[in-house]
Amino acid sequence: MLPEPSPAWEVTFLRRARGSSRARIVGRLVLEEPDLDHARRAAEQALTDRRELTRRKGETSVWSLGLLRPLTPKAPGTKRYRVIFSLWKSFEDHFERIDVHELELWAANAAGARRLAQQEIQMLGDYQPSWRIRSVETIPEDRSTLEA
Repeated sequence: MLPEPSPAWEVTFLRRARGSSRARIVGRLVLEEPDLDHARRAAEQALTDRRELTRRKGETSVWSLGLLRPLTPKAPGTKRYRVIFSLWKSFEDHFERIDVHELELWAANAAGARRLAQQEIQMLGDYQPSWRIRSVETIPEDRSTLEA
């Protein structure tokens, strides 16, 4: 029997060039690590390596890590989240908030789920910039699937 492959993770590298006010995505790295903690440590090490290379070249860019995104569902250290998008609709005498889309995804925490959802929703064909995140909820684990 073959060993089960480690979960895959993606991290983005951000660099703020000297004189720039904003960091830009300049690279992505896919890691295979057994859990979230190992993936974070590997991402930090890769960031340290990039900083060292930049320093050796005499550049003064500032490097940082972007979001650590699980590419494997149910990766150890992550939870399942439901993110609900809504928009405000105007009526003659009032406004109403209407739910327009719901995404389910895996993330390390609610803040990460919010950022991932904001990225993913923009890839939809019917996405409208007026959509706002109304809520980010943890989806409880289904005990029946854990026992199977």
